Amino acid sequence: MGIIAGLLAMLSWGTAIFLAAFASRKIGNVLTLFWMQAFGLVVAVIYFAITFNSYQLEDNPENILILIAVAILQVIAYLAFYKGLEKGEVSLVSPIGATWGLVVVLLGVIFSNENLKPLQIFAIIIITTGILLLSLSTKSLKNLKKLDLSAGVKEGVIAMLGWGISLFLLSIPTKDMGWFLPTLIFRFFVIGILSFYLFGTGKMFTSTKGKFPLVLLIAIGIFDVAGFFSFSYGVEAEYASLVAPIGSAFALVTIILSLIFLKEKITLQKLFGIGGVVAGLILISL
Repeated sequence: MGIIAGLLAMLSWGTAIFLAAFASRKIGNVLTLFWMQAFGLVVAVIYFAITFNSYQLEDNPENILILIAVAILQVIAYLAFYKGLEKGEVSLVSPIGATWGLVVVLLGVIFSNENLKPLQIFAIIIITTGILLLSLSTKSLKNLKKLDLSAGVKEGVIAMLGWGISLFLLSIPTKDMGWFLPTLIFRFFVIGILSFYLFGTGKMFTSTKGKFPLVLLIAIGIFDVAGFFSFSYGVEAEYASLVAPIGSAFALVTIILSLIFLKEKITLQKLFGIGGVVAGLILISL
């Protein structure tokens, strides 16, 4: 079930990220994040209202503090990622952000005493190589004295760290509270943080640039929350180091969709980089 949950998370997140690229370019990354979280929260609240009697609510301050930290890191990761999508190509930024699964695995080894297999160590090397190929432009590879990072790479790395640390932390209260409540609770905090940011910066909750993409944002919210539910369901019973790499392979879904619908061009160097990241994410889960 952990592998199945990871695959469902991969499909859901991959679709959500692909759609978010369109919304982010229309209304900006902050509003995209706010409304996708809001619509995703509506779905979660409806489910909670229907199944309320099946939950046993416990007062655990430690878990609440962890979920607040998860919310803060999620906001940082998403904003960085969407900023990267505005600057660079989906097929470049997405694979870098997708390596958050590597961060979860490393944290699991360090703090949860999860043992890595030789094949998983090999996968880490492949992922690292893939990131380097994606990060450096062809010109900079010819002249290593002048490193010219491709657009969106820095934001992709920030997203990778934010997602990786936060999803590792999310697995901790999930073991105590089950697969549903942690996702529901931390989304409340995310909405609060983003609302405070929008009010503090004087920004509006709707875009003045054009028509508000309501249907698109609803779809993003549904796919995004479905990804989190699948991930949490998986790590409730399995090691996070098993479910996370599979879920983080959402880049494969995003890339396929971007190649089909956006007609993005990929150089041979980036193709090897993407292949390395995706292959490593798959191998690390074996």
